[in-house]
Amino acid sequence: MFHRFANILHSAVEALAPSLSLQQDFIAHWKAITTYFVDSKDNKAPIESTNIPTHLDHMLTVLIQEEMSCESGSTGPCMEYMLHHKLLETLYTLGRTDHPPGMKQQVLIFFTKLLSKIKQPLLPHVSVHRAVIRLIRVCGEVQAGPTENEEVHFLCTVCGKLKSDPYLVNFFIESQKSRAKTQRPPAGSGNGKKTGSEFSLVESLLSLSKSEDGRVAVKSCEGLILCASLPEQASASCLVNNTNFCKEMITKLCHLYEKLPKLIDPTDLETVEAKWGLDMHMNEFDPSRNFPGKRQLISLLSWLDFLDQMIYVADPVVGSKLAEHFKADFLDAIILPAVLQTSESGAITATAFLTKCLKLVSSPRLLQEFAVFILGEGTRPENPGEEDKHKLRHQLMKRCDHLSEELTITTLKLFEMLLLKANEHIFKNLLLRNLLYRDYRTSEVGSNDSVSSETKEPESTSMPRQDSMDSDTLISSGDHSLTEMESPIHKIVNSFLVLVPDDVKSSYQCADSGYDTYLRDAHKQFSDCVLQCSEFKWPKQPVAEEAYKRDSFYEGSFLKILFDKLSRMLDQSYEINLQVTSVVSKLALLPHPNLNEYLLNPVLPSGEGCRTLHKIFQKVVHDIYSRAKSTDNFKHQLVDARKKLLGIGEIINRRKLMSSKRKGENHSTLEGVIVLEEFCKELAAIAFVKQHDMVSDSRH
Repeated sequence: MFHRFANILHSAVEALAPSLSLQQDFIAHWKAITTYFVDSKDNKAPIESTNIPTHLDHMLTVLIQEEMSCESGSTGPCMEYMLHHKLLETLYTLGRTDHPPGMKQQVLIFFTKLLSKIKQPLLPHVSVHRAVIRLIRVCGEVQAGPTENEEVHFLCTVCGKLKSDPYLVNFFIESQKSRAKTQRPPAGSGNGKKTGSEFSLVESLLSLSKSEDGRVAVKSCEGLILCASLPEQASASCLVNNTNFCKEMITKLCHLYEKLPKLIDPTDLETVEAKWGLDMHMNEFDPSRNFPGKRQLISLLSWLDFLDQMIYVADPVVGSKLAEHFKADFLDAIILPAVLQTSESGAITATAFLTKCLKLVSSPRLLQEFAVFILGEGTRPENPGEEDKHKLRHQLMKRCDHLSEELTITTLKLFEMLLLKANEHIFKNLLLRNLLYRDYRTSEVGSNDSVSSETKEPESTSMPRQDSMDSDTLISSGDHSLTEMESPIHKIVNSFLVLVPDDVKSSYQCADSGYDTYLRDAHKQFSDCVLQCSEFKWPKQPVAEEAYKRDSFYEGSFLKILFDKLSRMLDQSYEINLQVTSVVSKLALLPHPNLNEYLLNPVLPSGEGCRTLHKIFQKVVHDIYSRAKSTDNFKHQLVDARKKLLGIGEIINRRKLMSSKRKGENHSTLEGVIVLEEFCKELAAIAFVKQHDMVSDSRH
């Protein structure tokens, strides 16, 4: 009660007193604060019962008014007084003891407002940055402390100042001697570092990143991103060599993984979306989509997204070091044994989780670590029967043809996700290293012939063909520009469109075959793919690189497995066929001319024993005819199977097939024919879009 009366009386006296100059006013408020500490005997009274917050606010107001009235770049008498008399260091000392209770909070608020509202550079002044550094050291000292919110805002304000003027960070990289003045060791360490420099700003932010208050934790992480992205090499070196930054970032990820259930349905893993930050995702609280471990999974994926963003914007030294820790401490130490485990269900969960993580990653450095982790570093051509020295790649290749359909599909989805990523090592390791010598062609053909120059007719399938329709109609009734294209494009596109003859097609009665839909999709997907691969500087025409020469052609282990599975389309499940063709379509879209020539040129003069997509599908079609002859009402059953998959009257494409639910019994032969029929349309559309792009490039 007495304090309230004193505050009212003080305000009244100030109102009646004659007006003072800004400097006199500033000094008066400062002396009122120091007088309180000299005269006060009650250190337990809360600071709200004193005039200290009011005096601090007035001091700040005076400094702002003074700066506005001064010429740009000049320092007024109030600021000179504060710097000369080291007021900030005194305030730090008063706040450090937190007497009266709440003093630390008020000091933090004052420092934060001073740094954020005063435009002139303050941190270069020794009396400022020395006080700021000392205050930084006491932030995060107490877990769940009452001033966490003020601490993190103060630290992030300092980070913002360093981001706008990175050279200032050199004031905050402390020698061991200056760091020894404080007793708190680096966050997360035992006795702290014994030699070298210290980065207290990072250590305090690391401590606050563990806060139970989500807002404080996120804000501290924002500060860490700012510190990691500073372009000063001294700060980058100190951060990775003299703090526990990298270790703690990955340790938290590992701890979050340990909290996950051992088994999670791959479908649940696919549907969960998570982004780093405070935003809560709507599906997290949707009871119909909940599953055990969902909250833990969202937390883990959110932290992974944070690490990905961190590595993306970080200084190269910091980003590379953090990515190395990620691979060694998380991928190699935790994910590798989980994926390679003998438990089938556990391996499925681990592989699906790896796919989910890969999908989330966008930083080139982290993506490279994923690529090397999954595929190894090999880029030399493979040879038949050669043992794959990279254990994980070898095991994943085997699982693409596993007895367990679920494990096979899950593994194929991982490879499909790899092909969606803009990383040249992925494409070279899986595909290009086996095609760069161009030895899939017969020797008599010139090595620099382009696909568009071929005019040889495709090999006969010895099957009935739809001769009543001209090639323009077969390509697309709605695309008039096709009639203007050179005939080789017609030949290539039609070779896929007529591969499955009409008398064994399920869509012969449809007015719209769905090809136009494939054409639109192919155009968009190929444009996206070209943009994604533009930085790789791939050639426009097929090349034969002598460095990749070998004794005989071998498509490589990845294409071998895919070709093997395509050749067994009539004996595999509907789901397997859809997933395999989905992977192959991603390959077909890649804009490398050698891959395009090998996969999508049906008239390619290939050597004996060299498998191509067109040759494989010809053999499958022969098999279809053999089975059709031994099956009563084969065509009727085929049309009926199509209706059961999609419903009567629907225009289908393979994406609809993938989202459809099978009704009735499993007839792998019939479903295999339907998938092949649609896949040929899709390949024809991709081939046309790519050939059209090649012709357009040559004309320009």
